[in-house]
Amino acid sequence: MSSLKKYFRALGIPPTDNQDVIKKAYRQMALKYHPDRNDSPEAHQKFIEVIEAYEVLSGQRKAKIISTPPKRKTKEEIIAEKVKAAKERWEKQQADEHFKDAVYYKKVAFGWKWTLFKIASFYTLLFTILLCIDTFSISEYKTIRPEGVFYNPINHSIFVEKERERFGITNRDFWHPPYSPIRGNYSWLFHDLRSVSIIVDPYDEWQDLKHSAKMKKYATFETYELESFTSSDSIYSVFPFVHIVLLAPILLVVFKRPTLRFNIWRLVSIWIIFPFFVFLTFSNDRIFHLFRFFE
Repeated sequence: MSSLKKYFRALGIPPTDNQDVIKKAYRQMALKYHPDRNDSPEAHQKFIEVIEAYEVLSGQRKAKIISTPPKRKTKEEIIAEKVKAAKERWEKQQADEHFKDAVYYKKVAFGWKWTLFKIASFYTLLFTILLCIDTFSISEYKTIRPEGVFYNPINHSIFVEKERERFGITNRDFWHPPYSPIRGNYSWLFHDLRSVSIIVDPYDEWQDLKHSAKMKKYATFETYELESFTSSDSIYSVFPFVHIVLLAPILLVVFKRPTLRFNIWRLVSIWIIFPFFVFLTFSNDRIFHLFRFFE
């Protein structure tokens, strides 16, 4: 390793066996001192050293290919020959990398794997559209009984639990039992508990009623002023930001390109977005409610 120190110095990194670190440093230094970007004589010499260092450290060659020039050549001619040779090797390395990228792109963006990706992308598009429709639609109102009422010390509010959702209620008139009746607002397609509504002004008329009597008396809530609260954990509370991100797979299908950005978002879609949609499909029995809707 000690005999290679000058090559690591040329790349500006400490001695290492990590080829990824060496390749990253080589790319940065080569672009910095490339003759097409920097035409100073010092940059030309540095570019030659960077190319030579990478070839040695990557195992492409073990000995210098640049020998002592004949004395009849001037210094400028020697530098020009070295720069030309370095540029040729640089261009060859870039061509090899582009070829590898093209092979990888053909592998992931064509064939049966890409067909499955497109099917999953169209499914996520359809499901996202249905979620957007559900965001603005309410099909059923009914009086509900919370599964639990708790105090939240973080934002100093009361939250109620129902159907694995938590609704933070900031209206202080609701905070002291007996709690006023609660109306559940259910979505049109998936029958999700979109939000809950409470009566704004406290009334004494329900305080002596049993819960069943409350539910019957205030089943419609039609004559009362209401305040609604959405669950902070619900998919509806993050509209439209998450919904826009969920459109990434179909955008990849439409705007398919052999770029690093395409590959990154393809992996994000496979490992994050698609599993998230599977979870959304079956959580709260959404898919079964959807089937019943179209029956």
